Amino acid sequence: MGFMDKLSKMLGGNKSAAVETVKGPSATLRDHGIDPSNLKFSFKQDGTVTIDGHVQNQAECDRICEVVKDISNVNGVTNNMVVGAPESVVKPEPEVVVAKAEVAPEAEVVAKEAATPDNEEPGRTYTVKSGDTLWAIAAEMYGSGGKYMKIFEANTNILENPDRIKPGQVLVIPDLEES
Repeated sequence: MGFMDKLSKMLGGNKSAAVETVKGPSATLRDHGIDPSNLKFSFKQDGTVTIDGHVQNQAECDRICEVVKDISNVNGVTNNMVVGAPESVVKPEPEVVVAKAEVAPEAEVVAKEAATPDNEEPGRTYTVKSGDTLWAIAAEMYGSGGKYMKIFEANTNILENPDRIKPGQVLVIPDLEES
């Protein structure tokens, strides 16, 4: 006689009797189309189930109690549910935050120089982003990356090397006809 046989005999059952499967409250509520994720269940030895958590309205609260009460081996339900969403679950409207871009001091100088009356219309400008290269900027602005030296020459006041540009720098993009 195996362990399960002894256990079955001790509980008063025999091998031929069908084993009754009892679902817990969460599974039973899901079967009834109710989401139990905001609920917590506590079980007492007398067969009562205490339900804690938050529900949207009183009708949902009543329905949950009825479904749990109908589970076999449940002798009663203690309702500790709160109607309405908890403050921690209520999601406020997202706050719109406008991030102020950090601009390198050199970029501010170029922007000021570009706005001076001496340089009435400097042409287009481009603010360098992380990962940019003069080749890629020239390809975007002119359709050919090989023209990157035109951009470098127009920005020698802030650039020492065409291979070293920094995010935040504002580059003057000269028209091809002028240069």
